[in-house]
Amino acid sequence: MERLCLLVRVMVVVMVVMVWAPTTHTMNVEEFVKQREMLLAQEQTAILGQDQVLTLEEQVVNERIMTAKMKEMNEGFETLDFLPSKNFLLAKKEIEASEVFKIIREIPKGAALHLHDTALASAGWVVEEITYWPDLYLCYTPENQLLFKFFLTPDTSCEWERVSDVRESYPTPQEFDQELLSRLSLLTDDPEEKYPDLNSVWSAFESVFIAITDLVMYKPAWEAYLYKALQEFSEDNILYVEFRGTLPLLYELNGTMLTPTETVAVYQDTAQRFLNDHPDEYFGTRYIYAPPRHVDNSTMEGYITLVKQLRAEFPDFVAGFDLVGQEDKGLPLRAFLDLLLTLSDAQVPVFYHSGETAWMGMSTDENLIDALLLNATRIGHGYAITKHPEARELAVDKDIPLEICPISNQVLMLVSDLRNHPMAGLVAEGFPVVVSADDPGSWGATGLSYDFYEAFMALGGAKADLRFLKQLAINSITYSSLDDERKSELMSKWVKKWDEYITSSYRLFSNTSKKFFPGTTAISNEI
Repeated sequence: MERLCLLVRVMVVVMVVMVWAPTTHTMNVEEFVKQREMLLAQEQTAILGQDQVLTLEEQVVNERIMTAKMKEMNEGFETLDFLPSKNFLLAKKEIEASEVFKIIREIPKGAALHLHDTALASAGWVVEEITYWPDLYLCYTPENQLLFKFFLTPDTSCEWERVSDVRESYPTPQEFDQELLSRLSLLTDDPEEKYPDLNSVWSAFESVFIAITDLVMYKPAWEAYLYKALQEFSEDNILYVEFRGTLPLLYELNGTMLTPTETVAVYQDTAQRFLNDHPDEYFGTRYIYAPPRHVDNSTMEGYITLVKQLRAEFPDFVAGFDLVGQEDKGLPLRAFLDLLLTLSDAQVPVFYHSGETAWMGMSTDENLIDALLLNATRIGHGYAITKHPEARELAVDKDIPLEICPISNQVLMLVSDLRNHPMAGLVAEGFPVVVSADDPGSWGATGLSYDFYEAFMALGGAKADLRFLKQLAINSITYSSLDDERKSELMSKWVKKWDEYITSSYRLFSNTSKKFFPGTTAISNEI
């Protein structure tokens, strides 16, 4: 099938070249239209997912989703009011009302491959559930950083107050909970005022992680938190999750700290418990050890030693290694080359955050080159890759995908209008990508559907259809860290879910699509 598609593309290119050959006479309208149609046809063959051949039932479902999509696209084209052009913190409720979003929620989306530990689950759930547990205390540092901790008896490191007592001091519990939510997420009604620049939003983002860490790293809280997170992804029709973590140590109520291996064992046991409880709806979970990147060589050496140990002790659960934190303020990968190169010898896969920046020609965007040369399995974000044609070509040659997180890139101020995201150009040429959610709990999202919606509407453009969504799901499995046998098992499970969804939707919508979305037409492609 791939050879056939390639042959078709070559034939189209040849025809375009023949028609496009320089002429000595003035072009007439018929020739112009023919050349225009040829060029558009060639472009269409390259869009991500266009190699997918839809069945009759899939075509009916595709008609349903494309009718809904073009209704939104046409309205946005006419009014210049387009949801992906707005900050997600403002557009979230409108997105949830979108017919396209509702359809995407139903679609089996495969795997989520780029997520972070303490931003996996809904911050609202954390406030409503865990902050009501007994023995929880809070305090504010002199820098106004909120901290939490579970204690039998508070220590003297901070002026701790019992959370239940503080809640009672407020006019209503809801008012206090709303304040907590604002501290445990980036949610705000006015993101432009609250986060006027990239540094301010990253400062607030890091403050959220500091506040939530000891809240959920209490061992029983983490078990409930991770279970809830996997439940949210499963309910969003995700079969498999890979999440990164800095590995803060879990602790007991009496203050006992677990070791790194004991902590990872709790991660693994909780993930296995969720799988045991949901064998039909879920497939599995893996963990990527991803400590902070702004450290000295001695600390990095400790990271490398630990990930090798974790891989040896948890070969089926610990997938590999990454480095995290605001990339522009962290040290580049090349600062640790002698240490990072040893990971290849130890057969530890790496999944480096690289090029999550708007800069060009600086150490941050050049991390892309280093990550590829360090044999990265996937590239986290890779936002700057269009500025490095050699890196882009190398990624294609090595079949190294980018983990694209559109909402994260927007909220963290790399791009304001997602139509301008560099992935849009990559999608147009069929570059290998997966779409993931990064830190959904930080901005009020759950699962992958919000990011799939943004990718479908803004990054894929008007012509990306069900084949695009299907390819994203397939990519998420193909580029997972699972071995070939487990990938095959996951793919089979996803295909079964996909076919069930298509059959169910076909029965509901065959011959009735126009009834549900009357009076809609595609944007005209006429002269």
